[in-house]
Amino acid sequence: MLNLCYHIFTVFIQLTYLIFYESSYEHTVRLLFYVPSRRFSSSTLLVLGINVQCFHHCLFILDGRFNHLHTLHIHLANLRPPEAIVNSQAEIPNLKCFVLSCVLPTYDYDPLIPSLVHRMSNLEKLGLHLTIHANATFIDGNSLKKDILNHMPKLNVFSFDIHSIAFINNLIYLPSKEDIQQAFRHFPCNYLNNNSH
Repeated sequence: MLNLCYHIFTVFIQLTYLIFYESSYEHTVRLLFYVPSRRFSSSTLLVLGINVQCFHHCLFILDGRFNHLHTLHIHLANLRPPEAIVNSQAEIPNLKCFVLSCVLPTYDYDPLIPSLVHRMSNLEKLGLHLTIHANATFIDGNSLKKDILNHMPKLNVFSFDIHSIAFINNLIYLPSKEDIQQAFRHFPCNYLNNNSH
């Protein structure tokens, strides 16, 4: 699979748009690599849609090897902290649209997702489609606003489908869909879509 990507970027040196995934989950093709070669790069690619195995692959894609990328749709199989050292602190100023989805539930939303999107200061469109194991609190409108939206001054469109899973021993308050929508009443977004559960 990675060799195919190398060949794509070698043969199509002016490639600007690449959507590289299957529409059916059972036939999905995922990009797998440990530390990709610098040949896995493009200075002309603007739009990329791709399936990858894990979060550190996403970080590799965003480490500067696609420095003109303005739209990234990335579908992960799992969302865990990276095992390999990845340059994951640099700003990503050219990215205008970022959509992240993940097949498997994750315990690692808090340490990974907010810090990643904080690097995307010029983001205009954000999509998060995740299932999260909630430790102490659910991901609600207030936490999304505090942890993500307040750091996205240019964001116009925010679409999310976040499912929180929690094992509850004590009675707690669960926010309704209306409570979540109320948390966004002052959000200056042109379009807000949620399907949170």
